Amino acid sequence: MPIKEEDLQELKNSNSSSRESYGFWKKPEGNENNQGLSQIVTVLRRRVAVIASVAVIVTTGTIGWSATRIPKYEGKFQLLVEPLKTSDNELLILLSQTLQQNVNEISRQNTTALDYQALMEVLKSPKLINPVIQELQKQYPEISYDRLVGNDVSGKLASGREGTLYVNRMAKGKDESRIIEVRYRDSDPQKVQIVLDRISQAYRKYSQDQQQTNLRQGIKFVDEQLPKLRYRVNALQGQLQFFQQQHDLFNPQLQGEQLLKRRDELQATKLETEKKLAEAKSLYLSLQGQLGMPQNEAIAASALSESPQYQQILTRIRDIEAKIATESVRFSDESPTIRLLREQREKLLPLLNKEAQLTLGNNAPDVELNSSQVGGFQNSVRRELIQQLANNTNQVKSLEASLSATKAAQVKLNQQILEYPVLSRQYANMQRELQAATDTLNQLLNRQEALRVDAAQQEVPWELIMPPTLPRNKTGQLMPVSPSGASNILLGGVAGILLGVLVAFVLDNLENVYHDGDEIKQTTQLPLLGVIPFHKELKKLARAGDVVQLTKKHNPERELDNHAKSVQHKSAQFIEAFCSFYTKVQSYKMEASIRSIAITSATSGEGKTTVAAYLAQMAAEAGARVLLVDGDLRHPQIHLRFGLLNNQGLSEVLSDGIDISKVIQQSPSDDNLFILTAGRIPVNPTKLLSSLTMQTFIDRSQTNYDLVVYDTPHLLGRLDTNVLLSQVDGIVLVTGLGKALRPTLKQALEELKSSRVSILGTVANTVEH
Repeated sequence: MPIKEEDLQELKNSNSSSRESYGFWKKPEGNENNQGLSQIVTVLRRRVAVIASVAVIVTTGTIGWSATRIPKYEGKFQLLVEPLKTSDNELLILLSQTLQQNVNEISRQNTTALDYQALMEVLKSPKLINPVIQELQKQYPEISYDRLVGNDVSGKLASGREGTLYVNRMAKGKDESRIIEVRYRDSDPQKVQIVLDRISQAYRKYSQDQQQTNLRQGIKFVDEQLPKLRYRVNALQGQLQFFQQQHDLFNPQLQGEQLLKRRDELQATKLETEKKLAEAKSLYLSLQGQLGMPQNEAIAASALSESPQYQQILTRIRDIEAKIATESVRFSDESPTIRLLREQREKLLPLLNKEAQLTLGNNAPDVELNSSQVGGFQNSVRRELIQQLANNTNQVKSLEASLSATKAAQVKLNQQILEYPVLSRQYANMQRELQAATDTLNQLLNRQEALRVDAAQQEVPWELIMPPTLPRNKTGQLMPVSPSGASNILLGGVAGILLGVLVAFVLDNLENVYHDGDEIKQTTQLPLLGVIPFHKELKKLARAGDVVQLTKKHNPERELDNHAKSVQHKSAQFIEAFCSFYTKVQSYKMEASIRSIAITSATSGEGKTTVAAYLAQMAAEAGARVLLVDGDLRHPQIHLRFGLLNNQGLSEVLSDGIDISKVIQQSPSDDNLFILTAGRIPVNPTKLLSSLTMQTFIDRSQTNYDLVVYDTPHLLGRLDTNVLLSQVDGIVLVTGLGKALRPTLKQALEELKSSRVSILGTVANTVEH
């Protein structure tokens, strides 16, 4: 299909075209949130035929299975095994008036916890079922106990089993009711009705007998327990009373608080007394320092200073001592005058001591009487200080006595506090036992009254709220429960769809390949530059060397057959995909000054050579001067696609230094397209591609051409590919739909990511598979 002139003009003037953001490994915003759901929808859309086929097969099988089944009928009845609370209002009010208690309190105490699990076992026990079976065997000999209760089945009994009785407690959500439901299924509806009638009668008779037995046993048990409980309550009351009297304990909590408060008060008193004692001792030392004598001597000095007789004798002694001092200047110590004066003084000293003893009384032996300070005259100031010292001494002794008493009280109180928790715990244990015994006694008394009222009343047995019934439709006809026609078909259809979805996902996971461009975009997080459709006819043209004849003219007046029209339509789609691809590349080229592009893929056979050839063709058609280089020196393909000779090419330019202009060939279909084939296969392509000559070639080609397109080898396992990719301005990664394995593409992306190359985006190529 030829490209229209306006399309070519749009490619040449692509400055006005919309541009996409250019970047390295930039992830679209919000893409991660919808990736999982998008993949699921994609798989379902792709495998819709598989899902539909599986659904039809399962539904058809369900219809056939339902048509061959014998109809079964199921009946049921429901028993209310405990009376409803609302039905006992009048009885509760009467009891509350009799016992002087609240209605709610009596209701709570009267609530019985029926063991429903044990009840289920009783309802299926031989004691109840065997008499019913003996009666039923007269009409239905095949009925047996093991079959009816399900004992012939090992393990869990399947729901809805024919000929088996199902007894269950009805429930709504987590709340279980007081209703027992009994179901029975069989192919004979008359048999179902008869069995359920006999079972319901047996259950009601059992409830009536059991209720009367339970009431009598309950009354007897209460009457036996009451005397024991009364004795226990009285004994506990006596023990508690004796304990309170023995330990003077009436209110443990209040008394405990008082002990702690008293401890704090004693501690505060102790601290205050210690403070005052320290102050008094400090004052004592100060007064003693001022007087220069101990306390006893100071008091004695004060007393002797106030005694006239003592002072007179003391004055005479001092006068004699003065004369001795005067005469000792003139006379020697052995002179009569000195001896006389000394004799006079010696005679007065006993009188002085006698007078001091009379004045001081019992304190005289503790005082040095011959001290000049004691015997000397004390003035009013010293006498005042002596008085303060005496008072201070009395205060110190008083404070020391008070501190000693406070410490003793603290020791005793701390001992009480240590012992108090034990007493308090014993008191609490005794009180708790008394309370529990009292509560039990009260409950038994209440139960005794309630049981007597129940026994006095004629209570009805279990209430049959739903009699044995088989389901019928609106016309009154019996409705089988199995098979269920429309419901089975609906379930089969739903199951078929679910199974089809499961098969679809299994098939998709087994293939483990990419099926559309959106999957590739989500995996790589790179821009999707284009999706190339597969066209078988174009593949034939490629083999014939006409791959790049995009503008081949055709006669519009010539009538085309259906095959030719189909080929023309597919060719138009193919060319439009490359037109869109080149438009995006052109926008990158103008944004980031891209002059060279490498086309590569993760593995071989994904169509990278086809993409490179058509991209170069499209750029040349748009008016750009393009050089297409076959960079796959191991397996060159470009010369085959264009029908060119491959005698000399890139290998000779790099190894032999041949001028580029001598090996470049011009495309036979476009004057703007120039092709450099690979040339002979070298021994070490990696060495040639990483040489300085290769870098010179790249720089020169980018200068002489508007765009240089490299067809490179695939990525995985090729070192020469990574060398070449690192030297170009941008990379386009081609991924073959239906061929590229997911792990392989992810591995290739990791290699590109570690190489830090600039990736423009990906191209999804629909290859034949």
